[in-house]
Amino acid sequence: MKKIIFIFAVMLIINQSIFGQDTERKFTIQLSPMVLFSDFFVTNSEDNMFSIDLEGQYKLRSTSNISLTLSFLWSDRTIEDYFSQQDSYKENIIQVGIKPMYIYRPFGTGLKGFYLGFYPNVGFHNVKKDNENTFYTELGFGINIGYKWVFDTGFTMQIGGGIGKTFSFPSKTGWDAFINSDGRLTVTRSDIVLLDFFKLGYSF
Repeated sequence: MKKIIFIFAVMLIINQSIFGQDTERKFTIQLSPMVLFSDFFVTNSEDNMFSIDLEGQYKLRSTSNISLTLSFLWSDRTIEDYFSQQDSYKENIIQVGIKPMYIYRPFGTGLKGFYLGFYPNVGFHNVKKDNENTFYTELGFGINIGYKWVFDTGFTMQIGGGIGKTFSFPSKTGWDAFINSDGRLTVTRSDIVLLDFFKLGYSF
């Protein structure tokens, strides 16, 4: 509840600022509410989770934007292993991600409208299981597609999806389904957008 009140207060302050004037908008800052509130998906009362992604998007010209997304995830949970005879174990996860993106808008609509996005992603992922630490470096790439609205007040709404591939060094073994800090769901052979398909923000 505190997160919701905080976001509402920040948006209200921004809307009353000079950025609310009717000028050409060249920059957007936005985040995914579903990533921010991903702790709602935690069902065990003893588990904790916090994640956030923050994207800045800049208009180069009517057909081209560039963006940079910074993301962070922390999770502390108990894992029940139903597929083996092992007992449950504690798992602590810290993940940091950086995702620059080139955004192409074929209809020349600037910061809004239909887009295709092409990105690499770089990240660091530390997993602690009981007393065993494993540190991963992550490198990947992907393609996004979607649509963005910029309203007269400056508020923005974006929906989209995409697919990509992330490589981990050292390689992760077995089948791993994991919500990443930027909302991607990592499965065996690819990344798919799950929590990051919907974003809210402000343009000025």
